[in-house]
Amino acid sequence: MYNLLICDMGSYGVRWRKSLWLVFLFVVSQLSLALWAHVYTISWEDSAAAYSELFAVARYLLPRFLGWGVLFSMICAIPQRLLWRRLLGVVFALLLISLFAYESFLICMYHVLYNDSVADIMLSTNTREGGEYLGSLWGNRDFYTVLICTIIICGLTVGVSYLLRFLEPYWKRWTGLCFALGLFLMGWGVGSLQYWGYVQNRSLLTVSTVRSSSIERIFWGTKLALLKAEQIAFAQSHMKEAFEHVSLHVENSAFAEPIQIVLILGESTTPYYMHSYGYPLETTPRLDSLEHSGQIVRFSDVVSPASSTILSNTRSLTYYTMEEGGNPWYQYPTLLAALQKTGYYTAWITAQDAMGMHSMVQTFGAAADTLIGTPGTLPDQVSDYYGLDIPERVDGQLLPLLLYLKDVPQGKGKLGFFEVLHLMGCHEMYRERYPKSFDKFKPEDLPTGHIGDKRTYIAEYLNAVYYNDYVVSEIIRKYEDSPVLLFYFSDHGEVVYNDPKRPDFKGRSDNRAGVSVPFYVYMSPSLRAAYPEVWRQIQEARDYPYETDLFTHTLTGLLGIQTKYTQPSYELFSPQYDPKRPRFIYRLNGGNMPLEVR
Repeated sequence: MYNLLICDMGSYGVRWRKSLWLVFLFVVSQLSLALWAHVYTISWEDSAAAYSELFAVARYLLPRFLGWGVLFSMICAIPQRLLWRRLLGVVFALLLISLFAYESFLICMYHVLYNDSVADIMLSTNTREGGEYLGSLWGNRDFYTVLICTIIICGLTVGVSYLLRFLEPYWKRWTGLCFALGLFLMGWGVGSLQYWGYVQNRSLLTVSTVRSSSIERIFWGTKLALLKAEQIAFAQSHMKEAFEHVSLHVENSAFAEPIQIVLILGESTTPYYMHSYGYPLETTPRLDSLEHSGQIVRFSDVVSPASSTILSNTRSLTYYTMEEGGNPWYQYPTLLAALQKTGYYTAWITAQDAMGMHSMVQTFGAAADTLIGTPGTLPDQVSDYYGLDIPERVDGQLLPLLLYLKDVPQGKGKLGFFEVLHLMGCHEMYRERYPKSFDKFKPEDLPTGHIGDKRTYIAEYLNAVYYNDYVVSEIIRKYEDSPVLLFYFSDHGEVVYNDPKRPDFKGRSDNRAGVSVPFYVYMSPSLRAAYPEVWRQIQEARDYPYETDLFTHTLTGLLGIQTKYTQPSYELFSPQYDPKRPRFIYRLNGGNMPLEVR
């Protein structure tokens, strides 16, 4: 037994000793990620207690990561041919370094590790949107921080590799003992702790925790997102059948004749850079004019339920509310389904790509009676435009596609017409969201307080807001002679170096700056004249705190649609609306958190 423990294990032992740099790479990269992420979850009011907690987490994770590292090194040592062994080592190293860089970026930008919510967002994007996002990272400080950290870890790993080769002759007699210890760590650190996670949670899907490695988080997070996607697809395929059993009826509608309801669904637009909400530069001259003339109502305190499109819109466009908590959103009737069932004709007109597992077109738009997209957005259009000189992909391309009550097929829409106009809004990359003729604001026009590339990005975002102002006001103008009730709000906000807590951050955030959204309501002159009481109720609600997860309740309540989900306290224009209702935000790392106070 002794001889077994202390022997050098022949040629395999030599190869294994030389592969132990993988253990170092695994432990250092994964432990750094875990502690880095944990820093954002603990309170530092008591620094001694905080450091003690970090030490406890490190002590817990060390055997787990050592176990994974030993497993990698054992596998890497199996091939006898040097070429295959080096190739396998390169594959393992690239995998670990890539995961470290990716999750480091998530931590820097969003203070989260990879989880099913992040997977949802990635699966809902497409190549064009992804390319634009990667292009927007140029000049991002967090990107360079991750790059430097990755280079440091690579350098340390190379140094350790050469050190192991130098020391190899001095400890070969202890290879067997170290190998046995490594087997123990592999079994205990990987197997038993994984089993403990299963016993504690009755599931291996513990993906939003630092108590796992990147490999586990990537695997289980993606698996869970794909599982949810299958559930969503199943729900959608049975949606009509399921909703047939939902009791819906119209009672005391605010409107006595068919009307057209238009929802302008914006993208990544924050009120913090809108002149109508107090920003010093005139980024919204047309909406300002409409508000001053009394044609629209601007709501002063509105937030979205999440800082990403899929997480926000799935709550805004269904009867789901943030109080529901445990049940998934797709178990609740959608706004389009409720309106269709009660006698409204529906249409979805999009400027966003339909590609992506959770695109809004696939999730909601495909269920509309009519689906229209700007050039190159819908699947049957992509091949027509691929490789060609596509005109500017801007929201103004929606304007010729607008539909009216007269466009509803005869015999359809006995109660009216509901139309969703889904914009690209102010989505990154900002400079791609407006034509050159709307390049109004320059870096030198900005108020003081920002330097360098920040001023460039802010100026581009201001121009996107400026063009968005034009598109929204043009849509309103085109409907001014029709009996139209129109809503405009963004799916979520955007942080563009305007978060006091993170002045160097640009992107999506779960804080107040990241979820605050503009919200406007318009009634055409004929409709205001016919229903002055409705217009008065809308005006009186302009300063109520509101969260857009209640939009489906608000609209269907105004239309008199009664369901088992009907609750007047959720309806913004109802006398029973509860302005003291607590508002919660769904975080990217999972779970709801109270909206932070201004």
